Amino acid sequence: MHSLVIERDSGYADRARKYKIYCNSKEIGKIGNGESASFELPVGRHEVHFRIDWARSNKIVIDAKDNETSMITVGSSLRGWRLALAALYIVFMPHKYLWARLQNAG
Repeated sequence: MHSLVIERDSGYADRARKYKIYCNSKEIGKIGNGESASFELPVGRHEVHFRIDWARSNKIVIDAKDNETSMITVGSSLRGWRLALAALYIVFMPHKYLWARLQNAG
């Protein structure tokens, strides 16, 4: 099995709400502000993304190998002055409302 570790950034936007975690278009869990979550994935190719309402993150492709770990960090794009643009992100760029980055975990 392959370990997937997800860490959510702590921020003001969406602080009280959880992001839904999707793997291969199926919801596998939720993650709250500043939380971490771990999942076991079968060996193979997987696509991971995150959602809140109708907005989502970019998609991350993981080539899961046995006895390895992948680490993804996720957070909101609405920081600082971008908070004022929340409605524009939701309407015109729902796929950029959240961001996700694959980290090298080994």
